[in-house]
Amino acid sequence: MSSSRAMHLQRIPGGKSHLKPKSANIFIAGVGAVGGSLINHFNQLEQEKYDLTVIGFCNSSKVKWRDGKITADELYGGKPKKWDDIIARLADFSRQDVPLIFVDATGSIEVARLYLELLENGIHIVTPSKLANTIDQSYYNSLIHASTSNGVQYHYETTVGAGLPVIQSLQNLVDTGDKIIEISGVVSGTMTYLFRQLEEGMSFSRAIVQARSLGYAEPDPRDDLSGEDVARKFLILARTCGLELEREEIKVESLIPDKLKDVNPNSFLSMFADYDKEWTDRLEKEKKNDRTLRYTGLFKDNAIRIGIESVKQQSALGQLSGTNNLIQIQTERYYDQPLIIQGPGAGKEVTAAGILADIQRVLRK
Repeated sequence: MSSSRAMHLQRIPGGKSHLKPKSANIFIAGVGAVGGSLINHFNQLEQEKYDLTVIGFCNSSKVKWRDGKITADELYGGKPKKWDDIIARLADFSRQDVPLIFVDATGSIEVARLYLELLENGIHIVTPSKLANTIDQSYYNSLIHASTSNGVQYHYETTVGAGLPVIQSLQNLVDTGDKIIEISGVVSGTMTYLFRQLEEGMSFSRAIVQARSLGYAEPDPRDDLSGEDVARKFLILARTCGLELEREEIKVESLIPDKLKDVNPNSFLSMFADYDKEWTDRLEKEKKNDRTLRYTGLFKDNAIRIGIESVKQQSALGQLSGTNNLIQIQTERYYDQPLIIQGPGAGKEVTAAGILADIQRVLRK
């Protein structure tokens, strides 16, 4: 956005002035739980500060182009989706004197593979999807290079910690010359919820069912229990710090019994109930020593470890509840007293709010 557009002052009665609203065109890929919540945020946003126009949106099969206030239901009247056509049209929009921001709320590897082409066409990207940043190191590097060389922004704050300022804090530390020594903690709101419910006497299988019904867990619980979500988040944190690392180099402890790795998703939960007593007994053993269980990650000495950790019940990790995350960042500057970021790490509303904050970051720059 040009400086003249960003800094125009308008006179209002009484002799006061205010900044002209910061404008942007938005395209949203994915209008499920998070994308739908984001649309609601747009419709409620103060137009005096931000003038955001949704020029189009799509799901896995259809696309619709328009402007003004929208609802996800309007997509049912859309046309069959073709990415080549969508990108060509977005490239035309990017040549206008208004920033164009592509929001990926799909969790689709196909969409993640489009990021490089979008950035090269002068289109800003904001995404909660972890896929693009964890495909392989070379692709991540190409995204960062394309963003810089094409003068566009690539924001992925909500890939770790939903709306918590984890990525931005790390980037600020690195950009100002600090050295990251260790990152540790809980980055899965789903895992926090599951272990907290287990502490309160609920069976593990029942806790999974409840987490799924509340939107905290994926439709196939193995997507959460495998530890893959946490591994990807820590990989993103490590790469943000400048480390070059591939997914297969990360040690991950899965909570999925070997016998259930390949069963039908619909049968998984009923069969997982056979392991409830094992989990209950394990937690009771911890309680006798005033300890409990948390699913944590550790980035240290250029390596990442993901798995179950025994922690003191009265510790910060032991006291986590709801879907809270807790990330501890130790650096040369924050050595004796590490930087701690804590708060809700799951949920469509906090994620949508984090996406909106990233969009506003694009406009502020």
